[in-house]
Amino acid sequence: MDTMPAAQAVEVLIHEYYKLVFHTIYGLTNNWEESQDLTQDTFHQALKGIDAARASSGGHFHAKAWLLRIALNTVRMQKRRRALFSFIPFSTMQDRRQVEGKEQTRASDEIVHEQAAPVQPGGYGSSGNEDPAETVAEQEMVQRTMAQLPEALRVCLLLSIVGGLSTAQIASLLDVKEAAVRQRLARARKQFQQLYTQESGEELVDTVPPHSTGSITQADGSDRNQRRAQPDRHQRLSLGSKTPSIGSGYV
Repeated sequence: MDTMPAAQAVEVLIHEYYKLVFHTIYGLTNNWEESQDLTQDTFHQALKGIDAARASSGGHFHAKAWLLRIALNTVRMQKRRRALFSFIPFSTMQDRRQVEGKEQTRASDEIVHEQAAPVQPGGYGSSGNEDPAETVAEQEMVQRTMAQLPEALRVCLLLSIVGGLSTAQIASLLDVKEAAVRQRLARARKQFQQLYTQESGEELVDTVPPHSTGSITQADGSDRNQRRAQPDRHQRLSLGSKTPSIGSGYV
C-alpha cells in the first residue's frame, strides 16, 4: 500500500472500505442517494490526498482512520453547502441553473457521467435464514433510532461500532481527549437503549462495563450477534434475539 501508485492504492481502498465508508456516511445523513454521492466524493478526495498522507505518516499510514476522517469532513462540507444555499435568493439560483444548463448542453458530448456504484448486495445485513421483511424493519428501526442521537454521540458510536476504531483513534480523528470519547460512547449507548425502547417497546439491557464498546442485549439475555457474527473488519453492538445490532443496519 505504501509504495503503490496513488490510483492503484485507492482502488485497493475502495475494494476494502467502500461499504464501511458508505454506511458511516449513511448513519450521519440518513439519505441513501446522498450517501452514495458523498462516498464517491470521499474516494475522489482520497485519490487527491493519498500521496501526501502516506508521505507524512512516516511509514505508519492507517488507511481506515484516514478515510473515515475524509468521510466526516465530506459530510460536514455538504452540510455547510446546504446551509449556504438556504441564504441564496431563489431568483439567483434560477439564473444559475439556467446558465449551468446551457453549459452542460454545450459540453454534453465531452462529459462522462459517473454513476454511483450500488452498495447493497443480496442478503444485505442479514443471514440466509432470516425473514427479509423482518430484516428491513430492523434496519429501519436502527436507522430511525440512530438519527435521533445528537450528532456528537452518533459520530462516536458510528466510528466505534461501524468503523471499528479504538477510543484512541476516535479521539485523534475528532481532536478530543480519550476521556471525552469514552463519555460520549457511554452516553450514546444509554440514549440508544432509551430511544430504541421508545420506538420498539422492547427493553434493552447494557451488558458491558462503562467505557466499553461491547454488546447490548434484550432482557432475556439472548445474543443475536452469536448467530450473525462476522470475523471481519469491525465491532458490532448486539441488541438481542429479536432486536437488531447497530451493525445490522449498516453492514
